[in-house]
Amino acid sequence: MNELVLTDNPKPIISSFRWLLAILSLAGFAVSVVVYVASFKGLTLDRMGIWVFVLHVGIFLLLIPMYGIESSAIRDRTFFWDGFKRGKPSWALPLIQFLGVFFFAHFVLFFLISHGASPKIVDGRFVLDSHGQIKKLLTEAEFHSLKGYELRIFATGWMSFYSTTAIYWWFPAMKKRSSLIGIFEKKPNE
Repeated sequence: MNELVLTDNPKPIISSFRWLLAILSLAGFAVSVVVYVASFKGLTLDRMGIWVFVLHVGIFLLLIPMYGIESSAIRDRTFFWDGFKRGKPSWALPLIQFLGVFFFAHFVLFFLISHGASPKIVDGRFVLDSHGQIKKLLTEAEFHSLKGYELRIFATGWMSFYSTTAIYWWFPAMKKRSSLIGIFEKKPNE
């Protein structure tokens, strides 16, 4: 039995598991902001090592349960237009939209600046490489600048997705009665 119940409680009850997912989402968002700022100070994807993988996987681990809970609304194509914002603070949806546009703007900016190629070191030279074809020779300063732009694409994408999951898990206004209730929600009378 899947029944959608909206709560009038201004302080929603958050289960331990949901709280954990909210905290992990906020941590992912905070790390993404730090990475974004550090990209202006010389941090690159290459220097991040396994953390790139951890931040990517973290998004999926936080989105999959959300999609599982909201699967019927997602199938009906109502969740992202109406369902998500119901019960959330008025600033939540504009923030998510802003971060999505911010991500897209960084993606387009990098594409325009790099001419659709990747900054690489080939045979000891700094180049823009597109599928093994050198598009342009770069100075060391240009190379490091482009590596910063490259990382900012990832950081803004992480900010966008982690903000979405943080808001979803932190503000549980939509409660779905299903077999998942014991994991994600506390019953209202507890």
